[in-house]
Amino acid sequence: MRKPAILLVLTLVSLCLTACWNRTELNKLSITSATAMDYENGEWMITFQVVIPSAISSGVGTVGGGTSQSPIAVHTSRGKTIREAVSNSNFESPRWLFFAHNSVIIISEQVARSGGLNQIVDLYFRNPDARETVNVLVTTENARDVLQQMMHLEKIPGQGLREIMAIEARYSSTLPSIMLYELAMGMTSASKGAVIPEIIISGTKKVDSMNDLSHTSVTSVLKLGRLGVIKDGKLTGWLTRNESLGVSLITNKVKSSVLPFACKPSDGQNYNSSYRLDTSKTKIVPKKVNGRFVMEINIKGNGMLLETDCPLELNKPDVVKQLEKQLQNQIKTMVETSWKATRRLHVDILGFADIIHRKFPKDWKTMRNQWDSAFQDIEIETKVHITMSRIGLSTKSFKAITKDEEG
Repeated sequence: MRKPAILLVLTLVSLCLTACWNRTELNKLSITSATAMDYENGEWMITFQVVIPSAISSGVGTVGGGTSQSPIAVHTSRGKTIREAVSNSNFESPRWLFFAHNSVIIISEQVARSGGLNQIVDLYFRNPDARETVNVLVTTENARDVLQQMMHLEKIPGQGLREIMAIEARYSSTLPSIMLYELAMGMTSASKGAVIPEIIISGTKKVDSMNDLSHTSVTSVLKLGRLGVIKDGKLTGWLTRNESLGVSLITNKVKSSVLPFACKPSDGQNYNSSYRLDTSKTKIVPKKVNGRFVMEINIKGNGMLLETDCPLELNKPDVVKQLEKQLQNQIKTMVETSWKATRRLHVDILGFADIIHRKFPKDWKTMRNQWDSAFQDIEIETKVHITMSRIGLSTKSFKAITKDEEG
């Protein structure tokens, strides 16, 4: 009697198991690698860059792989809201859109300027099938056109865009790699300011077929451009790359960067040397002087000399000190130029509001509602200390060597 009882219990328990009642087979999914968002005639136009698995398998979908099949498909659906546009894709797609591998969102300038960013952020934080770690880019082009652009070195352009941003942030640090949650944090911070990098199609004819990739060079490429400045959920203006690098220095986001500079003050804008900034650290100390706030910006950096076209004796400490001084003056000028640019746009993307809030909480209570005007009254003091720890394998520049031989 004991064995039949056990079997009966096991049978009843097994009937309660849910198993895979809500499973979705892989061959029923459309894996989305990138999305683009445009707005036209009162409707959202959402474009999806979908991966074609059979075309990205080994030897297929690449130049010389024996086929010209594209590794991606791009299609657009419309709707009065973003989610309705996504749902309307079911009228033309035989597979359900899967966003877990979405790498990047391309937002048109028109959407960014009209306040559509708030709706996009709300969508991503409200729905469990979307990732807040997706990268965000803004473009003055039609956002759909960006997703149609093919790449030489990456089968999936969406993933390629993500890699471009990661490499630029790591080795140049001019433009920050912004994820959706970072954009949301900036938009909800005390300053209400945020930034988004720009993506452009640089060139003439679009590269939107595998045949265009059969040449050693292409007619156009995807390229990072300026830095878009966001205030109160809207795009308000742009910073140049040089101004953006100054912002990265102030906000302590420089990991590594190459800086061209003039080796002597008399050279002016004739940049004849290059310095690689290997490490950089910025500390901002807020002070109150005569009733006004002054932000003391302390920047310390270390790196090496990469090239120079000046007749220098680099084994002399005084010569190296002069080069360091030149770099310090140039970085100081860059920081002050960036500060003027952000103040001109009336957007605190430098985090000054949060710094004052932490250091002077009582003052912040009285100025938080007038922060726009208070931000304009802030002054900065820039202190830069740069060390050139290495000068390379040669203690003389090549120009100095040739001059010695002539003498």
